Amino acid sequence: MGHDDGVVARVTLQTVADRVGVSRTTVSNAYNRPDQLGDELRNRILGAAQELGYRGPDAAGRMLRTGRMGAIGLLFTEDLRFVFTDPDTTQFMLGVAETSALAGTGLTLLPVPLGTEVSETAVPYVAVDGYLVFSVPIDHPALETVLRRGKPVVVVDEPDLGDATSFVGIDDRAGAKMAAEHLLRLGHRKIGILFGRLSLDKTPGQRSRAEVHRASIRVARDRMCGFEDALLEHDIDMENVVNWEAGGNDPDSGRHAGFDMLERHPELTALLCFSDQLAIGAAQAGLRLGRQLPNELSIVGFDDIPRAATWDPPLTTVRQPLVDKGRVAAELLMEQIKDGGTRRIELPIELVVRASTAPLSDGQRAS
Repeated sequence: MGHDDGVVARVTLQTVADRVGVSRTTVSNAYNRPDQLGDELRNRILGAAQELGYRGPDAAGRMLRTGRMGAIGLLFTEDLRFVFTDPDTTQFMLGVAETSALAGTGLTLLPVPLGTEVSETAVPYVAVDGYLVFSVPIDHPALETVLRRGKPVVVVDEPDLGDATSFVGIDDRAGAKMAAEHLLRLGHRKIGILFGRLSLDKTPGQRSRAEVHRASIRVARDRMCGFEDALLEHDIDMENVVNWEAGGNDPDSGRHAGFDMLERHPELTALLCFSDQLAIGAAQAGLRLGRQLPNELSIVGFDDIPRAATWDPPLTTVRQPLVDKGRVAAELLMEQIKDGGTRRIELPIELVVRASTAPLSDGQRAS
């Protein structure tokens, strides 16, 4: 490198271009658009850059030129631990990370736990090109903050804001109907429904049918409608169906709620659970109360997390493609950042029948 009065000359993009004998644009492509170059040329450019001590294009300068931050934000309403411990979320995050990594984009996690003021979080200030909104109630103040910033937004699961944002989800109503129809075909008529959370108020307990339909969480309302679609078709009196809010979406919440639910309503022969996590907890509660699974208590989950297939007994559930959901959501956001516009994608679901459900026994029919 040259010197001027003892000062080391700054190595720039042009320095590398001069060394290799190519244009500045070609050197820039080696870093930012490698698909535009052959392997041999790109390797020559990177080799020359290493020899010269060039560390790559200046990130701040690139942001000024493009108007982009090179990162996306993921908004969710739990604490940070939830991302690394909840199986549904970790599968979803795997899909997001795969896509954002391929695009060379950073991922900023934006947790807003219940009871936290949005102004106390990074949501209003973080420098990102767009947001993934992951299962946020429509009345959550963090959602309003994100929408007000005017950045591209992809909603995952909820809330459904129509054409205002891109949307990735499943047909929750159809999935819930599948689950309920399965139990009804097995002869069950005394059925309980175990929800995770119906609103930002996470107090557990029994809920009326009207309370479930007033839930601020859309997925809960849609799944309730799906359960009802099947139950009403079989002339089940919905006032006799037990609805219970667990207050969370983890096995501990499912276990506590399941115990209270089954202790107060021992007549129940089957449970429809909002998630596999709740179903696993409810199964533990049933065993604790001396109910054999599935002969004395059938349980259906939702999601098909990896643990569902290895649980004892393996869990009947409604499968949704959790990794694909994350991948598609991130791809939609990248597309919207680049080209604008919004799109809606509904992913496939299917009922997976395993050993946690069985036909109603003769003894249960007689009782």
